[in-house]
Amino acid sequence: MKSVVVLVCLLVIAVQINEAKDLVLGTRVNNLLISTEKLVVKGIPLFRRDKDYVYIDSKQRLIKGIIARDLSRTDAEVTVTSGGVGATNVTLHFKSGRGDGLNYLILIFSQNS
Repeated sequence: MKSVVVLVCLLVIAVQINEAKDLVLGTRVNNLLISTEKLVVKGIPLFRRDKDYVYIDSKQRLIKGIIARDLSRTDAEVTVTSGGVGATNVTLHFKSGRGDGLNYLILIFSQNS
């Protein structure tokens, strides 16, 4: 019985550690990777950090997929404020958890042509 309790506790801890709010829009299947960026913002104790990321495609290709992966696995949130899938530009708004920084990998895909 004691080992079952320990196993359940370890499982709960593993789920909490790996819980992050990644943004995945559209698809990357059979699409061309047109942008790879890393967004890093240092954390400040007791404060939330906000950062906007803007991508505008110089060749006017339509965006087919967007992935913003939280590399630090924090409580940060990502929202699309303008553009996005089906547009030639996108603006992403990042908001960190209190006291945390931002550490994201941003991938943008376009139709392979």
